[in-house]
Amino acid sequence: MIRNAWYVAGFSQEFAAGTICGQVIAGRPLVVWRTRAGEAVALDARCAHKRFPLWEGRLLDGDVIECAYHGFAYDPAGRCVAIPALHEQGEKIPQTARQRTFPVTEQDGVVWLWPGDSPPAGAPPRTPEIGSGDWETISTEPMEIAANARLLIENLFDLTHFYPLHAGNIGSLADARVPVEIERGERDGIPYLKTIRRRHSFTLPPMTRDRFGLEVADQVQEHAMVGPGLFHVVVRVAPPGRLGSGEEQGFVLYQSITPRDESHHVWRRSTSCKAGTGWAGSPGRSLVEAIVAGAPTVIEQDRWAIEEQQKMFAYPDEGYREVHIRTDGAVVMARRILDDMEAAEGLAGPSQVQSQRARRAADGA
Repeated sequence: MIRNAWYVAGFSQEFAAGTICGQVIAGRPLVVWRTRAGEAVALDARCAHKRFPLWEGRLLDGDVIECAYHGFAYDPAGRCVAIPALHEQGEKIPQTARQRTFPVTEQDGVVWLWPGDSPPAGAPPRTPEIGSGDWETISTEPMEIAANARLLIENLFDLTHFYPLHAGNIGSLADARVPVEIERGERDGIPYLKTIRRRHSFTLPPMTRDRFGLEVADQVQEHAMVGPGLFHVVVRVAPPGRLGSGEEQGFVLYQSITPRDESHHVWRRSTSCKAGTGWAGSPGRSLVEAIVAGAPTVIEQDRWAIEEQQKMFAYPDEGYREVHIRTDGAVVMARRILDDMEAAEGLAGPSQVQSQRARRAADGA
């Protein structure tokens, strides 16, 4: 599990003024709230006194959070500013009574948090469509997934699972045969890995046909892992030979993947279409509404698949070895990128979902 990375703590609207939010991100228990000035702040959620979770406390005047157990109160900088039990005039607040703070950045309608021990390596990834009036955006409620975060990353790269898992909605057998281009690099200090799939005169599956009003189309689909915490999807569709013209339609999907521990993560989705883009199958409604309306079925299929995978990690390998084929190239590369990020932090032992190379090395094989 990688800690030195930016992870999404939530969309901006999830943090209302005067409300305390408790989270666990990359194994860190955290309490997050918004100050009167509108700034989101995060502290270690374990009260310095008796480890009681500060997310069970309350906010006092002056942007101070008070522990519900003994009343230790902390300001946004983590300093203890009040202890009710210090009733003797000469008693002072111990200098060690303070909470660790964690870097928080809010941009483009997203609140990002850095749970690592090293200072942040630059700014978080940008998600410009979410905060732009030129785009219509619908964001989902956070979903708790009982699976390692890497399993979702691999699911989002591996579109060969569109058949059979999503047959009848967004997938077909032909999806497994679409060539895959792979691009790897780094932007602003954050590693990224992108796959590109180009479909020409492709017979669209039912849900895609309904969204765009096309039976046969050209389609370009880009899926990019941006660090371990964000997945960026861009889909463009048009009648054959018309990509790049005024007939092109499409959407942008940001999916944040925030690990809690080795077997749980939080999945958020934000879908954006150009403002004013209509839904072919229902005049008067927007395209983004069409995409979001059909998503729950697909999401539940993916959730089922990765949670079933997670259950199998309860059994020892005992000679088990994954078989990879050519279309698994992006998944293998993603594992290696994440392995390298973990190795850079000096993390000990193999995590549940690593490349076979890393697992053998960690096991001393």
